[in-house]
Amino acid sequence: MSTATIAESLRSAALRRPDHLAYAYDQLEHSWREVDRRVDQLANALIAEGIGRGDVIASCCMDGPVLVEVIFAAARIGAVRVGLNYRYVPAEMARVVAHCGAKLVITQNDFAPLMAELPRGVRVLSCGDAQVDLAEYGSLLAGGVASDPEIAVTEQDVAQICYTTGSTGVPKAAVWTHRNYMHSTAHTQLDLGMHAGDVWLHCLPGAGVPCLLDTWNVVTGFTNVILKAFDPVACLDAIQKYSVTRTVWVPTMLLAVCNVAEQGGHDVSSVRRISYGSAPTTTALIRRALETFDGAEFDQWYGSTEGAGGWYTHLTPDDHRRALAGDEHLLQSCGKPMHHTDVKVTGEDGETLPAGEFGEICVRGKFVMKEYFNAPEQTAETLRDGWLHTGDMGRQDDEGYVYLVDRKQFMIITGGYNVYPVDVENRIAEHPDVSEVCVFGIPDDKWGEAVHALVVLRDGADASDADIIDFSRDGLASFKVPKSIEFKDELMRGPTGKVLKRAHKEPYWAERPQAG
Repeated sequence: MSTATIAESLRSAALRRPDHLAYAYDQLEHSWREVDRRVDQLANALIAEGIGRGDVIASCCMDGPVLVEVIFAAARIGAVRVGLNYRYVPAEMARVVAHCGAKLVITQNDFAPLMAELPRGVRVLSCGDAQVDLAEYGSLLAGGVASDPEIAVTEQDVAQICYTTGSTGVPKAAVWTHRNYMHSTAHTQLDLGMHAGDVWLHCLPGAGVPCLLDTWNVVTGFTNVILKAFDPVACLDAIQKYSVTRTVWVPTMLLAVCNVAEQGGHDVSSVRRISYGSAPTTTALIRRALETFDGAEFDQWYGSTEGAGGWYTHLTPDDHRRALAGDEHLLQSCGKPMHHTDVKVTGEDGETLPAGEFGEICVRGKFVMKEYFNAPEQTAETLRDGWLHTGDMGRQDDEGYVYLVDRKQFMIITGGYNVYPVDVENRIAEHPDVSEVCVFGIPDDKWGEAVHALVVLRDGADASDADIIDFSRDGLASFKVPKSIEFKDELMRGPTGKVLKRAHKEPYWAERPQAG
């Protein structure tokens, strides 16, 4: 049996492990046989509704059976799936739907008001709560025939169009082929050492690139426990109930789970690996998490939407053990290239830089997107000479470890010196009173830009701005020390929990150009 697409991989999983628990949702549990049957029904129902090969189906719902089944069913009939972010406003929703040319939008009832401005002619189908009360979607599914639609789909066909989070401006639309999708999921799992006995906890929103983690269990047939949305207590409950072995959290999620887990009351002994990524993670948080989940190993991934998730580099559990034994600088790295990835660092004129020099991270591999949808100029700028230019700045040391410093546009130029916010964030995060920190440049008449830090204190802490600045001086060059501190109750976040640094920074620059 071929496994060139995720739909074929699903068929294989149903054949190999028919009665094994494939998905545990909010209120449902489905075996691999049941998932495959439901996907056949949905695929045939979509064909009956006039959806064919190459047509675009968009979904707007929280993670659960609808999201998973739409991804698989679209793949089975050669349609293209697009995930819609339910944090969009109606005008943004309309722009994305018009841009991708969706014929059908499947939406959770809670998000139906967001569809008010969709282009004329786009059909909207209700999926109720997207968990157990499936409304029109449920009727459509029930009416579908549970047989193979027998539509030939190749690895070169487009599987999904995935919109970026927009952290660098208007969201771009990465086009993933089935080869991109399968190469990313299968080879990443191989590098991570995942196997059929794992139980994966997934709580990242599948509108964007985390949709890969909604469905990647088809590769080896392990169980995927899917939360409809992130909640630290729900995470710990699921870990205890299903004996979860592995999960991935972005730093803000890891922090929230640690805050709850430290209070006790949950058995987390089944967890053997916690992965983190998506944004720079402080050494202080990693050390805290290692204490909270005693016995678990930690690793870090680095990737992006343009690489179908990626993932590009891996900081392994062995790397973490080496770091804790004395080479602590490794905890600032995102690891070495995964076995299926080529990585290089380039300068302004595109030349490959020697080890240790800062430049733009570029990657190469079969996981790299086909293009940006309907954006030839952006595609040409990002995909050059067979390499994906990520827009991330960093360096690679003589051992091959990659160190990210920040996105290009977040580098602070103050008095002629370059400051990467992550360096300052790592130092401030070591202060015992600090829970979270976000650093960026703000206008300054003398220096061009001044280093500014937003700080969220731990509950009960009372550190002052002077305390934070004084603490920063011990460990940072003088030009990196923040000129100002602003205390916040919380930081703005995107759909995956990533801190929206751009949103915090933009108001300071609204009436003047940025330095540099």
